[in-house]
Amino acid sequence: MRAFDQEWILEAFDDHPTFFTKRMFGGLAVYLFERQMLLLVEPTKSGRWNWHGVLVCTDYESQPSIRAEFPALAPHEILRKWLFLDSTHAEFESTMTAVAKHMARNDPRFGIVPRTGKPSVQTKRRPARARD
Repeated sequence: MRAFDQEWILEAFDDHPTFFTKRMFGGLAVYLFERQMLLLVEPTKSGRWNWHGVLVCTDYESQPSIRAEFPALAPHEILRKWLFLDSTHAEFESTMTAVAKHMARNDPRFGIVPRTGKPSVQTKRRPARARD
């Protein structure tokens, strides 16, 4: 299975029994506390999109509070219900480290309850790659 550049963010969730990942829309969806928290995205070979960064799952009501605390996050240009941070942003690593810590503490502003439907395949995260 292909690794994503931003998988180091998931280290904050390693000890949580509710943590799992699964493939979604060519990205890697991250679940914690029975909510989808993140979607790691990189450009697709098919050209479906050229995003490289992280979509932070939240609702519209929580966005002002989150953006006040994490100003680098902004509504995604297409998926406006979620916040996005491009991996080339100067504050990418510090912002995503802090966001992940909030998620690991079950901050209710983060995450969406996934729609119920047919069961999907869940995968535990593989060991993170070493950062350069």
